[in-house]
Amino acid sequence: MAIDLNALRAKHQQLTNPQAAGGDQDFLKKFYQVKEGEAYLRILPAQQGSDKNFYAETKIHRVPQPDGSVKNYHCRKVHGEKCPLCDLYYALWKTGSKEDEDLARQIKPRARYYLNTYDRENEEVKIFSIGVILFQKIVETMMDPDYADLFEQSENGILDTEIGHDFKLHMKKEGQWPKYDQSMFRPKATPLGSKKLISEVMESLHDIHDLVKLEEYDAVKEAVMNLRPEVLPRERTFTETKSDDEVSDDDYTKRLMS
Repeated sequence: MAIDLNALRAKHQQLTNPQAAGGDQDFLKKFYQVKEGEAYLRILPAQQGSDKNFYAETKIHRVPQPDGSVKNYHCRKVHGEKCPLCDLYYALWKTGSKEDEDLARQIKPRARYYLNTYDRENEEVKIFSIGVILFQKIVETMMDPDYADLFEQSENGILDTEIGHDFKLHMKKEGQWPKYDQSMFRPKATPLGSKKLISEVMESLHDIHDLVKLEEYDAVKEAVMNLRPEVLPRERTFTETKSDDEVSDDDYTKRLMS
């Protein structure tokens, strides 16, 4: 069966911006929804025998839309590809305009990390999407001497499903910004659950690495053209034909979310 490119583009739009596309509720349900207050999670290791990390890493450009909403784009540089939004980001800082500086801050590529986690309250495996501050806190604790010796007992250390530790997520809002200063691994080691539960949980892991897709070059280019393309050097206004070393629409057939 031939691939329907129009249908594929529609699905691409839905996945990259589910809320603006009417909301793919099944997709959103896969993510852990952080609420103010305390919650207890079990951050899960990668599947046994996997050659992938327990986390997936990307960078996100948050691009303002004419209707006041924001659309997220994965930075193409994560894949070693040219990123028109990064070109615009750096160009905006050179104009000397306060308005351009504000736009640059908004579209700045920001690190994002996806982890599999077991939600103790709802007893479900969810995708935990976090920023660099909370991720750094998790990694620093894993490497802390008080916990690092767990790697001598298990290759998963503090994340081990039997001898590992739960994570206490504490979120408090200060104005519009969430704070996670009091989040930490619980000091007491506890098993994730029974052997049966552990098996079921590990079989339910989401493919977090599949979330980090290569954005379509022309889609990112269009986002730039709708913002401030005139601030870019002439050779980067994208009015000329793309060179042979740039990515074309036919170079791939899939990608994903934000």
